Amino acid sequence: MKKYILAGDIGGTKTTLGIYPVDELPCPALYRQQFTNAEAKGLDRLIDDFLRQTEISPSSACFGVAGPVLNNQVRMTNLNWFIDGAHLKEKFAFKQVKLINDLAATAMGAVILPENNLSALNRGNPVPGANIAVIAPGTGLGEAFVLQRDNKYFPQATEGGHASFAPRNNLQIELLQYLLSRQSHVSEEQVCSGMGLPVLYDFLTSHFSPPPWLAEQLDRSDDKTPVIVNAALGAVNNQKKCDIAINTLQLFVDILAAETANLALKTLATGGIFIGGGIIPRILSFLDSRKFMTIFCRGIYREMLNGIPIHIITNQDTALLGAAVSLIQSEKL
Repeated sequence: MKKYILAGDIGGTKTTLGIYPVDELPCPALYRQQFTNAEAKGLDRLIDDFLRQTEISPSSACFGVAGPVLNNQVRMTNLNWFIDGAHLKEKFAFKQVKLINDLAATAMGAVILPENNLSALNRGNPVPGANIAVIAPGTGLGEAFVLQRDNKYFPQATEGGHASFAPRNNLQIELLQYLLSRQSHVSEEQVCSGMGLPVLYDFLTSHFSPPPWLAEQLDRSDDKTPVIVNAALGAVNNQKKCDIAINTLQLFVDILAAETANLALKTLATGGIFIGGGIIPRILSFLDSRKFMTIFCRGIYREMLNGIPIHIITNQDTALLGAAVSLIQSEKL
């Protein structure tokens, strides 16, 4: 009898659920649906609605969740949801429910992706068997790393996105001072994520005058991040001139490059780095790999950093796949 498992990628903004056949992993989801969290009454309701549509009864489930997992429970960082694995197991009669950090799920998925699901930022020379790191600016900023032992992968979650922001030049020092005048602590996530882009924009209004058309669009929008990103990409493509949007996006990328190097050094990720999240795949045309690597390769280990492969994840279901594969590796399945 064919076995199926339910996998989920639960972020601050959206939730993606998918059903996978156990014997065919890694593979695309057999059924998949994405939900907007702001319109949902909780994960229970989303699972219930999804399973009714698919008419398949998965035996077990694994969810990658944006928040720290303690005792198979998660209080999400950027969403007012509390998720309890034991409760979900009982409610849906699953054999097992496993909760893992969403970046641990992304990490597990990233290391098994085919090359056509990746875009190379730096080819590098990976060290066989060495650690691998993942950084993902989405709604927030996620970071994780992967240990390799005996040809097996062991993803490790972190909350590195909430570590203190470390400015690298005068402009970023000014940014830090700007934010410290408003709050007591400034994390990397607050300046290097979807929620951070409007913060960078507001800071740069003291350096660049926003064009009236952009100010009007931002006033009308509940989510300012895509407005800023689209304005920057449009300016790069010679549509409407918009210095503030270009400089906002460039400041974001510069901060990301520096934080990616910090993660590489802290985890000794000479096996490679994957950049995930929803923002970077959308701005591939904006990214200057040479400039990114100039910021990434600094300090006494610049040669080692230059040898680290860096790939951008273009498969939006990487965390979903990683959650499914993580469940397969569980001894209780």
